[in-house]
Amino acid sequence: MTKRETLGGVGIALVLGFGLSACATASDVSDLRAQIDTVSTRVSKIERNGGGTAASGGSQLADMETRLDNQKLRIARLRDRVERINHRLDELMNKIETQSAQTAPPATPPPAPLAAKPPVAPSAAAAAGGTSAVVPAPVAAKPAPAPTQSPDMIYHQAYSDYQQGHYEIAIKEFGSLVEQYPDSHLASSAVFWEAQAHYNLKHYHRALALYDAVIHKYVDSPKKATAYYKKGQVYEQLNDRKLAIHNYRRVLELFPLEQQLDDLAKRRLSRLDE
Repeated sequence: MTKRETLGGVGIALVLGFGLSACATASDVSDLRAQIDTVSTRVSKIERNGGGTAASGGSQLADMETRLDNQKLRIARLRDRVERINHRLDELMNKIETQSAQTAPPATPPPAPLAAKPPVAPSAAAAAGGTSAVVPAPVAAKPAPAPTQSPDMIYHQAYSDYQQGHYEIAIKEFGSLVEQYPDSHLASSAVFWEAQAHYNLKHYHRALALYDAVIHKYVDSPKKATAYYKKGQVYEQLNDRKLAIHNYRRVLELFPLEQQLDDLAKRRLSRLDE
């Protein structure tokens, strides 16, 4: 590996570090940037001191490569934390919605039922008409409907089932959330993960329909950019190279600030252009 290629690797690691800084903790990102800056400085120093021995330069470059590999590992761990943070944000937003609903004024209670007339005693009925009246049996009260689960509870359970690979169950649970709470902040995320479950089950056409719903029905969804990327992957599975390229390019055109996703889309395009 040349000095220029090593420096390019530093640049990639730095870009990924900036992409993660919005969601990771400040201390993690600061530490990562500091280490990358140190690596970049050492690489520049090696280039300036090009007159040194080849053995010494090779040793230092090998050390740079090792440190860069360590940074990439840390970036992968931070990426996992980003996903967890996004999931937690979804849960917190739903709790806010639930609390807002609880503070709404109570609905007007229904009017009290009219008092039922007391049944006529058999002796009185016999005296009046000569025959005994049949007293109807009291009607049993209907049990109150069981309280429905909150969208937060449904989402948490569905996501747990998804992570454990119970995709069929997760599909039903995410669908139930969207059906019961179509205006919830969690609705678009539920549709996205339902699509992901279908994708993992190789139900590609159903997954496409759900990704399209995230894009066109939930226009402000935080999953919109990822839905375009996943559509590209679906079309790759369906051997539709043209539509796969189209959707990866849409990621780059519509979401230039999604640096992680843009990098993944560029890699896919590079493979498809080979």
